[in-house]
Amino acid sequence: MDIKEFKTKLEASKDLSGVGMQFNEDKSLKNLIIKHNPTNLEVKIPADAVVQADWGTLHDVMIGKREPSVLQHMTRVVGYYSKIENWNASKIGELKDRQSGNYEVK
Repeated sequence: MDIKEFKTKLEASKDLSGVGMQFNEDKSLKNLIIKHNPTNLEVKIPADAVVQADWGTLHDVMIGKREPSVLQHMTRVVGYYSKIENWNASKIGELKDRQSGNYEVK
């Protein structure tokens, strides 16, 4: 789903509202902050997760019905499976290089 479709579904929801956005240094969208109005639960949804996940999964996370860990990315770049959320910029760059195949030995 793209961000525009996500926004349309969010606006149609009576229980959810957008309360903020966070941006990367390059001004690209990093996170959306969504509030579940009946419980006042606020959830930070990574923009990448919006593009990769379906509305049902995102909705369940935003209303607290499902753990947000379903949106975490795991990889085996470091030799074992690990979550990338706490990786430093260099390791994330290495992951992106491996995914695109644009890496070289210097």
